[in-house]
Amino acid sequence: MKHYIDITLLPSDDIGVHFLWGKVMMQVHLALVEIKDTNNKTPIAVSFPECKSATAKHAAFMGNKVRLFAACLSDFDKLNIQKWLIRLEDYVHIKAVKEVPDEIEGFESFNRITKAGRPDKLIRRRMKRKGETIEQATSHFSSYSMDKTIKALPFIKMKSLSDKGDFNLAIKRTAMSERNREIAFSTYGFNKEAALPKF
Repeated sequence: MKHYIDITLLPSDDIGVHFLWGKVMMQVHLALVEIKDTNNKTPIAVSFPECKSATAKHAAFMGNKVRLFAACLSDFDKLNIQKWLIRLEDYVHIKAVKEVPDEIEGFESFNRITKAGRPDKLIRRRMKRKGETIEQATSHFSSYSMDKTIKALPFIKMKSLSDKGDFNLAIKRTAMSERNREIAFSTYGFNKEAALPKF
C-alpha cells in the first residue's frame, strides 16, 4: 500500500461519535461495493489508527479516524470517497491523498469478527429455527458466556441493507510482523492476511 486518505470524524452536540461512525462506515461500505470486482473484492483497505480494545480500566474505543489505503492513485479516483461522504461534510474532514511515510511503526491487519450476541437473541433465534419452546432454548444456552477477548473488541453499530436490522461491526486489530504482497479486500475494506502500514 503506497497511498492513503485520512477521514476524521467531527462529532457535535447533536450528532454523537457512535452515531457518526455508523453513518460514515455505511458510506465507505457502499463506496467499496460500487467498485468491487466479480469476486466481491476491492483494492481499497480500511484501517482505524486510533481504535483500542477494552481493558480493565478503559472501554473499547474506535477513535475518530478511519484511514483508507490503496496501492494505486487510480483506485482512489475510482472510489471517489468525497462523493459518498458529501451528505456528511459538516461532520467529517477528508484529507488529500498522501504517500505512506517511509518511517512507520510496523504492520497490522484489521478484520471483522462476528460476535455471538446476547443470550436472549440467541434463544429467540433457536426457538424460531428449531421450533423449540423458550424453556428448551434457554436450557441450551444455560452455560453460555461470550469470549472475553471478543467482548472487548471495539465495534460500530450498523444497519443491514438486506434485512434492515441492526448489527455490530466488531473489529479486530492484529499486529503483523512483515509486509506481504498486495491482496484484495472485502467490501468493508478488511483482510486479516493483509499487512497494512501502521503510523
